[in-house]
Amino acid sequence: MSKKVWLVILIAVALAVALSACQKSASNAPVTTPTAMGNFPFPTPIPDDALKNVLAGTQTAVAMTKPGGPTPSATAPAAVSLTKAPVATNPQATQTPVPVQPTATMPAVVVPTATPGHPSTYTLQKGEFPFCIARRYNLNIATVFSINGLNINSKPAVGAVLKLPAETGWDAGNRALIPHPATYTVIDGDTIYAVACAYGDVDPNAIIAANSLKSPYDLTAGQSLQIP
Repeated sequence: MSKKVWLVILIAVALAVALSACQKSASNAPVTTPTAMGNFPFPTPIPDDALKNVLAGTQTAVAMTKPGGPTPSATAPAAVSLTKAPVATNPQATQTPVPVQPTATMPAVVVPTATPGHPSTYTLQKGEFPFCIARRYNLNIATVFSINGLNINSKPAVGAVLKLPAETGWDAGNRALIPHPATYTVIDGDTIYAVACAYGDVDPNAIIAANSLKSPYDLTAGQSLQIP
């Protein structure tokens, strides 16, 4: 074949190849294989809408900082304050309580004491006589004799009831005939009342209590008594 024929064939083939390449590139987009995001430690891409909102907010903030910039509208989001709001406190909870000292009510202390004064009447017991009773209760013997119609020689019987004056005033010497406290040895015929009269100003009830005696207070010869 002549050179011209071969040249025409080569040009035709070249044109055919070029046309087929242009049609394939224009009609079919290159196919890419998507990469799975879960296989790589990269954050998920931010959606386009979110990026647009961030960009718009940034541009607005920059415009407001410039002199003569737009005035923020009423619907603009309020600025976030980093200052903590004051915490309401309970004054009763924070106030240091003042300890209250309890007022202790002390019970009244009862101290046993002898009955003040003396009885208005007295019944004579065995071994007693008016002079002994006047000495025991610190009474004026003349007054005792007078209100009872007696004298120095009178000997009232056991069981006689003597009236006793309200006023005290023994004036016939020392009321104590024998010093005491002491120990007394009982002799035959003694009674508690006779022993009390022997000491002068000792109350027979005090002897009974000091020796823990029981009624009828009978004594035995040789018995030892504590005289208060």
